[in-house]
Amino acid sequence: MSHLHRRRNFLKLSVLGATAALPTACYRDALDPPTLSEEASARFFPQSVASGDPRPDSVVLWVRALDPDQPELASEVELVLAFDEGLNDRVALSGTGVMITSADTDHCLMVQVGRLEPGTTYYYRFLYRQLNGVAQSRVGRTRTAPKADSDEAVRFAVMSCQDYVGKYFHVARHIAEQDVHFVLHLGDYVYETTGDPTFQSQNGPRRVTFSAPEEALELARGDATFLAAQSLSNYRDLYKTYRSDPDLQALHESHPIIAIWDDHEFSDDCHGDVSTYLDGAKDEASPRRRAAADQAWSEYMPVDYTPRSDDSQSVASKLDKDGEFPNNFTIYRSFVFGQHLELVLTDLRRFRPDHLVPEDAPPGAVFLTAADAAELLEEAPPDLVPYVDLESFADGAYHQALTENAEAIGVTPEALTGDYSAVWINGALAALPGVDVPDPIDVEDPELPRGYAYHSLLKSQQFSRVGSRYALAVRPFEALAAKRWKESDGQSENLMGKEQREWFLSTVADSTRTFKVWGTEICFQSRHVDLTEIEAAPPELRTLISISAEDWDGFPNERRALLKELSAAGNVLVLSGDLHCFFAGTPFVDGDEDTRVVELTTSSVSSTTWKDGIGSTLSDSGMVPAAVTALAQNIELLLGNTTRRPNPHLAYQNLESNGYSVVEVGPSDVLMNVHSLGTSYVATPPEDLRQDLDDLFEREIFRTRKDSAQLEREDKGEYLTWSRAEMSFK
Repeated sequence: MSHLHRRRNFLKLSVLGATAALPTACYRDALDPPTLSEEASARFFPQSVASGDPRPDSVVLWVRALDPDQPELASEVELVLAFDEGLNDRVALSGTGVMITSADTDHCLMVQVGRLEPGTTYYYRFLYRQLNGVAQSRVGRTRTAPKADSDEAVRFAVMSCQDYVGKYFHVARHIAEQDVHFVLHLGDYVYETTGDPTFQSQNGPRRVTFSAPEEALELARGDATFLAAQSLSNYRDLYKTYRSDPDLQALHESHPIIAIWDDHEFSDDCHGDVSTYLDGAKDEASPRRRAAADQAWSEYMPVDYTPRSDDSQSVASKLDKDGEFPNNFTIYRSFVFGQHLELVLTDLRRFRPDHLVPEDAPPGAVFLTAADAAELLEEAPPDLVPYVDLESFADGAYHQALTENAEAIGVTPEALTGDYSAVWINGALAALPGVDVPDPIDVEDPELPRGYAYHSLLKSQQFSRVGSRYALAVRPFEALAAKRWKESDGQSENLMGKEQREWFLSTVADSTRTFKVWGTEICFQSRHVDLTEIEAAPPELRTLISISAEDWDGFPNERRALLKELSAAGNVLVLSGDLHCFFAGTPFVDGDEDTRVVELTTSSVSSTTWKDGIGSTLSDSGMVPAAVTALAQNIELLLGNTTRRPNPHLAYQNLESNGYSVVEVGPSDVLMNVHSLGTSYVATPPEDLRQDLDDLFEREIFRTRKDSAQLEREDKGEYLTWSRAEMSFK
């Protein structure tokens, strides 16, 4: 795959150094051409400015600059840096004074400015000189990290999942108005699709239009078709469109950002360079598409790729256009902010293995025998199903009947081989009215061996995300996970890859900061629902169900291993995104509540909320009974059930709001402020809002104290502690 990446002309990071303050006169000359108006200047800087990856002595500044009348030409850009917003108290810069943007990198420019003062606010502007005058970007504000021995508390905003299509970025505008040191973005900065009917509008003013639609991937949901980015041009169009939004521009102009990616920067539910739109019906590996997504991200996100020799800064991010996938591009890295915060960021998409349950697995195929269960599990599961060798049982009569009707039962003929569930065989043949088939197999026959088949996981179709990535029965899934874990020596669940995992654990364990904050794109704590005693549920669904195996619920053994390491390190806070809802809790190792951490999951900027998304997925899948879809409307009660106790760690949930969080890390505690926004506002243009933006947000405050690993919630000026035994705050 390396030859594909060598063709990519990745953006080169310019490096400048601050030397001293300069008086304004040093930058003015009587012969300078006139300054263009703000409106005229904006044409040359259509995505405004941004900054990112603040260190005590450096920050990365970003701009996209071009002549809109001659976009094929290279552009010369200058940088002005100052201590004041009026850009009067300026800073002299050593290095190349004039920098070039070109079409090779979509006219994007990144500059790492070094030798800065720690804990200092800087203002900056880019200049583009042309015959008619000097075009000026808007003034951006950024801030360096405090020095390593600083005792000050650090405040930062946390955001994720900002879908542009049909929605508005009020959350970004509100963050722009907050007093924070930086903004942590946990991924899904863009969505690769436009017009996906399951969560995006297909008409209206808020949409992405690809300049080269013939290069895009055409997909379908039911009768509707839509496009997904596939080429470099397509992915660039996403960033250009999103960054044209004035509210998102305001955020970038106000604060430095520290960003990681999730899946939608490349492809929904991806792993490595593989997409999952077709649920296993075809091989969706696409190195070229992945490389295009990587290049666009590298051009538009202000990330520092310069190597550092300072051992106090644990940096691992790198960009190697000549390297081989996946190690040619790593974005996991860490940041130290004073004495009390080390922020450790991971990448759980690029290096991860495939999901444990194959989307193309036929429902009737057996994946675990009773002998496997006896070896792997402490006690034999009570729900194993009888199975037969399909090709030899009854002289192949059942194999022949199923093969002849494979299309009608939704299974490919070549998949009908090996051990198959007798329960599934009977059901499949019974669904063929008017067809001469063998009599049902006696499922009570004690001579039949028993095991788990994929339908035990609630998988009802061969090519399906339900029963593979979503809505799985927990007991058979964890049995399958245990088998894969043992067979692969743990690699089946190694989302980080070998090098990143070693780096992550050593960084957390060796950190001398008071609190270690893990920024991760996917939720760490489990979210199960127990339908065992729910009479409205069909009999086959009356079990403990994991809502998703796409995040850490799909990798239970690795999560358990990491929990032990993180708990031992002490004072670890997990910040996650992805789910489009708010969760707060104390995930722990089963049977050992003292081995735990605290986690806050932050909702989406604008993407469809988790509760609405669950209902949409179930309704559109056609694979789930209507009764279960109705149960999804009461998902909060199922998650927080105090009788069956499926999630005793889950202390707080808000599944119906968008929003963001503000986290303040100090010497003795971490405060977590949840800012939630109703979905109706997200769909409303800024000019149609009838209230002040600040009045639209509701707030909750949580806290975790040093050396406690407990979650507390503010209530009328007092803090109550989450009791896992009583599943309430006391």
